[in-house]
Amino acid sequence: MSVQRDAVLALLKEFFEARAVVVSEADFESFDFIAAGVLDSFEVLSMIMHIEAHFGLSVPPELLLDTRNAQVGRFADAIVALA
Repeated sequence: MSVQRDAVLALLKEFFEARAVVVSEADFESFDFIAAGVLDSFEVLSMIMHIEAHFGLSVPPELLLDTRNAQVGRFADAIVALA
C-alpha cells in the first residue's frame, strides 16, 4: 500500500486540531509535539491507533523512541517509510 506524505500530514493536522492544538502552516512540519507537551501518553497512543486504522499500517513503538520523530514532518516521513 502506498501512503502519501501529504495524506499523513493532513491526518496529523486534523488529529491535532481536534484536540485544540493549532499550529501555523509554516511551523507545522517542524512542530515538536513531544517537547510542546500537547499530547499525553494516551493521546499519543490514540494518534498511533488512528494512523494504523486509517492507513492499514502497523506502527512499531520504536518509531517514537527516535526523538527526531517528535517533529511532525519527520514523523510523517517515518510513517510513509513503513508503507
